[in-house]
Amino acid sequence: MRTLTAAWDAVRGQLARAGVPDPERETPLLLAAALGLPKEVLYRDRPAVDDAAWTRLEAWTARRARREPMAYVLGHQEFFGLDLVVTPRVLVPRPATETLVATALAEIPPRAGRVVDVGVGSGAVALALARHGFAAWRVEGVDSDLQALTLAKTNRERVGVRARFYPSDLLAQVEGGLLAVVANLPYVGQGDAVDPEVHFEPPRAVFGGARGPELILRLVGQLMGKLAPDGHALLEVGAGQAAEVAQALAEAGLTVAPPVADADGIARVVWGRR
Repeated sequence: MRTLTAAWDAVRGQLARAGVPDPERETPLLLAAALGLPKEVLYRDRPAVDDAAWTRLEAWTARRARREPMAYVLGHQEFFGLDLVVTPRVLVPRPATETLVATALAEIPPRAGRVVDVGVGSGAVALALARHGFAAWRVEGVDSDLQALTLAKTNRERVGVRARFYPSDLLAQVEGGLLAVVANLPYVGQGDAVDPEVHFEPPRAVFGGARGPELILRLVGQLMGKLAPDGHALLEVGAGQAAEVAQALAEAGLTVAPPVADADGIARVVWGRR
């Protein structure tokens, strides 16, 4: 049995020595999960850490100290108010992608139609749109990875919303007449520097080509054949990629709006309308 203070100091110190960016924020997350308690209970009741909880905490802290993403260590991640199961098969949902969801909710017309999330991964974007979007939207999600689709379906049941998930190579297997296409596709270049955590994520979900936006540009080439008149396309992009992707949308025949910045001021969402 250990006191909460002793366990807290041990975890925080190990994370700090490993270079984890924010050990003060992550320490209570690990402690609460190991104890099976809400985080606020730690501060209120200061519970002791029994041997079983300490064993879990040691193992999880060691994994996080190796810079494995917290979402993989704990097995879930919060995204746009949804608690999602996350495994190393899919990209960890990131706060920047909440900008994509917020822009989609603001800009996709509130009328009946199909909204397709391309590269669904854990299902984060599609499920957030299904939970918070217009009731008449028919949300779909596609991915070329069957295991990712299985996880998205698990999260669909966990969240309790309606969405259809099925395999497709980008939009190749998707029927046309779409109200909107939303996509957070890989956009990191093969030679780009990445955080240590990224090395634990599936390369197919991280790297979009030699330069980065190649997969996004391939999707842009499919849009006019799939969007309905007045259909919208909303694409998450990497830092410095907005102008190139916006130009590609314009050359494809879409009317392009100014890009939307994320919380860090990076032009993160490029969108246009047919």
